[in-house]
Amino acid sequence: GYPKKLLSANSCRAGIMESSADVVGDVIINIHKGATGYGIYFTQKDQGIVVTKLDANSEAEKSGVQKGDKLVSVKDNTGKFPLESPGAKIPVSAENYHAALEMVRQMEYCQLEFLSQGQQTFS
Repeated sequence: GYPKKLLSANSCRAGIMESSADVVGDVIINIHKGATGYGIYFTQKDQGIVVTKLDANSEAEKSGVQKGDKLVSVKDNTGKFPLESPGAKIPVSAENYHAALEMVRQMEYCQLEFLSQGQQTFS
């Protein structure tokens, strides 16, 4: 196959959710850290880690992330983190989200995977 070329703010929104034990996001962005960070803010809610705010004209906003989207995984595109398994995709949960976000703050170029608000199911 051809190598996939990743752009700094490419995104894809899928219309259909796969039924699987792993949460599959429908918004995936590859983003470089700017001078003031990534321009994206989170809070922990019952349904998980959700976006509360996006800086205007930030890479995250331009790539289609929206308030209310749920963060489901993070990955270091430069392959430095996590130290025990560099470049591995880390599913984000209530238990590890502080560590995951701390790791993202150290990354220069990362992949963030979100589940958009319209795809989230609340029980």
